[in-house]
Amino acid sequence: MLLGTLSSTAVAPVSAETQDQLPDMGTTAGGTLSIGQELAMGDFYVRQLRASTPLINDPLLNTYINQLGNRLVASAYSVRTPFHFFLVRNDEINAFAFFGGNVVLHSALFRETDNESQLASVLAHEISHVTQRHLARAMEDQQRNAPLTWVGALGSILLAMANPTMGMAALSGTMAGTQQGMISFTQSNEQEADRIGIQVLQRAGFDPEAMPSFLQKLADQARYASKPPEMLLTHPLPDSRLSDARNRANQMPRHITQSTEDYYMAKVRALGMYSSVGYGLREDLLDSYAKGNVRQQIAAKYGRAILFYEAKKYDNARNIIAPLLAKDSNNVWFPRSDDRHRSRPETGIAGHCTPAGRQRGAKQ
Repeated sequence: MLLGTLSSTAVAPVSAETQDQLPDMGTTAGGTLSIGQELAMGDFYVRQLRASTPLINDPLLNTYINQLGNRLVASAYSVRTPFHFFLVRNDEINAFAFFGGNVVLHSALFRETDNESQLASVLAHEISHVTQRHLARAMEDQQRNAPLTWVGALGSILLAMANPTMGMAALSGTMAGTQQGMISFTQSNEQEADRIGIQVLQRAGFDPEAMPSFLQKLADQARYASKPPEMLLTHPLPDSRLSDARNRANQMPRHITQSTEDYYMAKVRALGMYSSVGYGLREDLLDSYAKGNVRQQIAAKYGRAILFYEAKKYDNARNIIAPLLAKDSNNVWFPRSDDRHRSRPETGIAGHCTPAGRQRGAKQ
């Protein structure tokens, strides 16, 4: 998804005061926005995101997701801006990109992806929305075809994309006259982002089959669940898109790559510390990892330590972390307790997660 693909996740209208603070974009008639204008808009949206969305303020997870994202960016073409990747605490599957190389992932993607290549496929798709300048092109197209509609819709588009259903409802009145055209434009963008994203995925050393396999997973959930995944509200998935992604992946040399230890550690940390009841780290996942490869076994132990930490059983958590740290003292996922923190038995699990970060990520 890109910034709502002009139709998704605004959470409230923009006030007159906020509108006055918007960067002066000038006109897009006759050409797309300049890169400088996109960066200015991106900075504005990031401020809105920080103010209105439960961002996860966890240096370990943020470092991982930015390293993974920038590995993909290094294999992308037409990169015109730096990229920044954010995690939002949200139990619904979704991701979106907006101006200035900013990409946001919902924490639920750790739950739903089976391996690192699938997670990378979501990032590659969103990166491709940015490199193909889909939002700038969509703005230009909408402003050219329905300028009055665009003015009416702008206020609903500006805020962070926390709730696609609310965003589409906010836009429904002003967008009714051009809805079919926007749907077609959106589907075209999605297929192009898949096509470019699969190439990026393959060049970065990930399995290109991961993209159609994850899309199939979403399609299966939509088919058998009473409520379709939130991601499909903002990422249209007609049969043609799925078959096109599968055909393109089949034409590429396949990389059978193992997920890194960082992926497994990030997954159990995100699920254990930033998920609501019923969506979090489950014993069956840890049992499966405990029987898996060495990386999964380490993540299983780390996950159990996190569960103890969340239950305030700090001694149990420390007893798991201590031998792991003894074997790998440089592992950043196992922060050490220094003399200043010996009175705090929880240090060693949340040592890299400030209290402010946990509060910011907390679901209200």
